[in-house]
Amino acid sequence: MGTVTQFLSDLELNKTRGPVSSSCRYRTGRYVMATLLSTLSVVLILHMPAVMAEGEPGVIVPLYSYPGTMWDKLVEEKIAHPEVPIIAIVNPDSGPGTKDGNYIAGIQKLETSGITVLGYVYTQHVDVTEIRNDINEYKNWYGVNGIFFDAMSNTPGNETFYKQLTSYVKYMGMNVTVGNPGADTLPSYIGTVDNIVIHDNSGFPSVLMLGGWHENFTKSNFSSISYGVDSINQTDVADLARHVQYLYVTDLNLPNPFGALPSYFDKLMGMLEVQGGTASVSVNAYSESNKSLGGFWTIVKSSSNTTTGFTPFVFNATAGDLYAVSVSNYGNYTFDHWDDGSKNSTRIIRPSQNVTLTAYYETNQNQTLLSIPSNQSAAISSGNQSQPAQKANTTSQASLAGSPENLGRIQATVMYTGGDRADYSLLSFKVFQDTSQTPYEEIGSVSSNPFYIDNLPLGHRYKVEVMANGMVSDVEYADLEKPTAQMGLYLPFPGGMRLHIFYNDGYTPISNSVVTVKSQDNKTWATSTTDQYGETLRFWLEPTTMKNNYFIIEVQIGRHLSYFSSPVFLYAGRGQEINIVTPWPPTVDSAIAVKIYDSESQLYTPKDGSLMVGVYDSNNNKIAESAVNPRGEADFANLRVGDYVIRAVDESNGSLWGQSQITLDGTKTVFDLYEARQVPENQTASLLAN
Repeated sequence: MGTVTQFLSDLELNKTRGPVSSSCRYRTGRYVMATLLSTLSVVLILHMPAVMAEGEPGVIVPLYSYPGTMWDKLVEEKIAHPEVPIIAIVNPDSGPGTKDGNYIAGIQKLETSGITVLGYVYTQHVDVTEIRNDINEYKNWYGVNGIFFDAMSNTPGNETFYKQLTSYVKYMGMNVTVGNPGADTLPSYIGTVDNIVIHDNSGFPSVLMLGGWHENFTKSNFSSISYGVDSINQTDVADLARHVQYLYVTDLNLPNPFGALPSYFDKLMGMLEVQGGTASVSVNAYSESNKSLGGFWTIVKSSSNTTTGFTPFVFNATAGDLYAVSVSNYGNYTFDHWDDGSKNSTRIIRPSQNVTLTAYYETNQNQTLLSIPSNQSAAISSGNQSQPAQKANTTSQASLAGSPENLGRIQATVMYTGGDRADYSLLSFKVFQDTSQTPYEEIGSVSSNPFYIDNLPLGHRYKVEVMANGMVSDVEYADLEKPTAQMGLYLPFPGGMRLHIFYNDGYTPISNSVVTVKSQDNKTWATSTTDQYGETLRFWLEPTTMKNNYFIIEVQIGRHLSYFSSPVFLYAGRGQEINIVTPWPPTVDSAIAVKIYDSESQLYTPKDGSLMVGVYDSNNNKIAESAVNPRGEADFANLRVGDYVIRAVDESNGSLWGQSQITLDGTKTVFDLYEARQVPENQTASLLAN
């Protein structure tokens, strides 16, 4: 525990942590309430350590009362609504107070019911030793799941402090940290704790406040606390749950809005349960004369999967999630509008309850309707919906190919699930004809979106795969019966990947290593150098939604020391924290021996003169030196792994006697150095660079 404790002890905490316009410290139960500056609270999720995963919305409850009725009621609500995550923040005395058996029993009861428990710690103008002691006591006395940091800074300059506090909490074996600045924060604070309360005030936060820069991050980074709200409705709660992972709303007000649960708490839990539940969505097709049309190919895409079928089509959606519903033209029927009047054949919905969508088609009298045979309709209605109806035109490939009049094109548009057109610069495609497993055409890049796939023989069915960042992101089909067909391809929301690189002890970070992210075909998509905490930048890349898609992570120290970790998977719309533990030790504990040989390959002895051997890093800084002993060796210890240059200097005249490059990886401990007086001093730089 020494390393983490030491860097926390070295922090200077006597500086202002920023404005805390509504941050407060409550003493609960039998304790006296402290001076009221604001409220607090926060959120977390029962899941993987150190990661706030975006999922079903939950509540964050400032449980600022002595164990009793309020605590029991919260357990009852968790049992009644088991799918709704609950985070409870306990605060015995503006911190852990003195060890209390009732708190021990109460926290155990909360955790047993599935509630995540955080311990309250105040952080403004508090000595770091006191903060560390509070964290230790919450862990050792009460066994909480994480820590809630109240009065968190939201001004530039204190990001490192909270990142180090989070590291210490995780080092102590807890999973979650939440920060409460009492107001909105800065983008630079995202990631310093697992989740930040960006609204802690009366009333619901405004949509304007929740938007803006916050939309560049997943909602798992944010929570909201609202008090003084007399009543709630599904719309307001759903809107808030789309922007924050955890929320709390109460009808109680100052001076202590957190002494009891709100009167409508069960209703709030029910609304969140619906938000994370399912809704049935029906898609119907009608002609302009209001005649029901069956057999129209329908594609439904979300950030996590794709569903297809024929109208009338019904699918189950996760309430509150975003879906893109696309309908196709068929025969002489051309899409005209949806029942809401919109003209785009792709409709974006976010269902909160069961809903029916109706697409209306107009008839093109100049074409012949390609009807679905009665026996095929029966197959469709019985559930055989895996592929669109077969083509009526069965003209052979040989008779169609060759002349320009028998060639067609597919107009392809690539969009994100939300409906926006995608950036085409990272896109590539594979086109397959009919059932062939060999690509008919491979398109490495395009210069526009939408774009055309030209010179395709008519009378065939084409499968088009779109790839972004080397990942197969969508597959669509087009029956090319006419000279032009249209196709919509959809990319899932990107996933965020921030990598944490460690030595083989699993907690000592590797700084200044070069981390490269490659796709499974060995193409490079992102590169970053790790900071002093072993962290890279956060890369936003296409998720690994298709089978056999994965990323490869390469960690490199210097030019000759590399470690590969694979497969690494990335999920859509989620910011992931990925730990990579390398096989290298933080320091090479074994003694490093450099054997010195003269030009005749004989071991050097001090009687031949006096040599001093230095070890230099990649920046030509001397990090260690040793005289050659009677055995003809120079000995070193406690060197880090990496590339070095060893250089022997004749002390009698200061001339370079010999030098060589070595790589330490923790396995080899003996190296040879030969006399090479012809190597001039100025060649050291080039040797270091190779």
